Amino acid sequence: MRMKRIIFVFWLVFFFYGPSMIGAQDNDVPSIEEAGSVLTPSIQDRERQIIDVLDLKDMDILDVLKLISQKSGLNIVAAETVKGRVTVFLKNIEVLSALQIIIEAYGWVCVKDNDIFKVMTAAEYESKYDRKFGQETQTRIKQLQFAKATEVATILNEIKGKSGKIIADDKSGTVILVDGPQRLDDMEAVLEKIDVPIETQIFDLGYATAEEISDKISEILTPSLGTMKFDERSNKVVITDTAQTLGKIRQIIKAFDERDQQVLIEAKIFQIVLNDEYKMGIDWEAIVSDYHKLDLVSDFDVLGSTEKKGKLSIGTVAADNYTALIEALKTVGVTNILSSPRITAVNNKEAKILVGSTEPYVTTTTTTPSSGPTTTAETVNFIDVGVKLFVTPTIHDDRFITMKIKPEVSSVTRNLTTSNNNTIPVVETSEAETTVIVKDGVSIVIGGLIKEENIKSTRSIPVLGDIPVMGLIFRNISDKATKTEIVVFLTPRIVSGDLPAENLINALSN
Repeated sequence: MRMKRIIFVFWLVFFFYGPSMIGAQDNDVPSIEEAGSVLTPSIQDRERQIIDVLDLKDMDILDVLKLISQKSGLNIVAAETVKGRVTVFLKNIEVLSALQIIIEAYGWVCVKDNDIFKVMTAAEYESKYDRKFGQETQTRIKQLQFAKATEVATILNEIKGKSGKIIADDKSGTVILVDGPQRLDDMEAVLEKIDVPIETQIFDLGYATAEEISDKISEILTPSLGTMKFDERSNKVVITDTAQTLGKIRQIIKAFDERDQQVLIEAKIFQIVLNDEYKMGIDWEAIVSDYHKLDLVSDFDVLGSTEKKGKLSIGTVAADNYTALIEALKTVGVTNILSSPRITAVNNKEAKILVGSTEPYVTTTTTTPSSGPTTTAETVNFIDVGVKLFVTPTIHDDRFITMKIKPEVSSVTRNLTTSNNNTIPVVETSEAETTVIVKDGVSIVIGGLIKEENIKSTRSIPVLGDIPVMGLIFRNISDKATKTEIVVFLTPRIVSGDLPAENLINALSN
């Protein structure tokens, strides 16, 4: 230990007073990067001072840098991550070269900023300057032909490195790029894509709405270059972009701006007053077994676990068995046709059929202000009662149709009188929802929608039956509960919408 101190003291004396600073060399040290201004002659002299002998053994790097800084006059700053001990032996070497050899031997780098030498790790350098130590920086000037310089600079700023620079001048249409070679190549590649002529085209939409299709178009517009405006009144879209992008937009508009197909839904709604043996509803499985072309798609409960429990049955029937099935239904009860509506629904749009009535009822609203008289207002409300059918068709390329069907049967069972003498109808509802797939022209059968009604009838002998008290002898009052099942036949047909009404009726009747 004592010997090390003697050697260290000897080296300091020799470094202070020896002939180690009496020469200069003309060679540069390219691996120490310059980040600031040009050195003054006095600084250059300090860098080129000659060290005759530099003998260091297991000395802390911070002490080494401090020693070189004090005796050469150079300003040296070390990062916190620069740590370790150095062993080196050098002869007849410039101060700057010695500094370079030491930091390179132990994996550090040095950056010269004006007259300050900053020593750091290679990882810190790359993180700070976004390039590897020693990487070349170049400057390229690009003359734009079509794009605006400031708009292009906005895009290129997302690509350049941390130490890169983008200078844009709209007046001359020039962009100056300063960065590493790879970054410059990437920016030039982007310039080739965006510095192209732009065009403006007006698209007149026929079926799609401008607001809806604008969301799809905005996704492919060229960033900072393409623009789009639309007018809801005229349903037009104005787009400015490159010819290549406009070509893609034309394809999108062609795909979405097309006429929707339509489905003509022909419905027949039957009411069957059930016989006593069918009070729980029609046995559809028995009927299906007699017709090989009737397919029972689903069978599930639609009512609660009460006496009125029933099942909704949905199936399909071919056209040649349609009439035979109607005749078979007459064996289970009295069959009446309630309605034969036809409705046309646009593809993927809901259609609604209502066979019934709209029941009105009145509600009363009383308002008591902080001052002044109390006011009472009556509001008339309406509720649909009867057979309701919601159908949403989806047309496929193979002429099959997916039908989302929601049937509903409702009736007023009693009335509720409120404290304000308003009568509110109590509605009993049976409903279900399902989805089936059928071919164009094939009928869908929906059964199991059961409704129970109490029919009160009075029979009397004319005149005698009207006598008070004594007239009871000549009157017969009966209260009978009847059950009816609603059966719905739906036949969807794909229509183009350009067939005249009379021709369409003739086509349906055939």
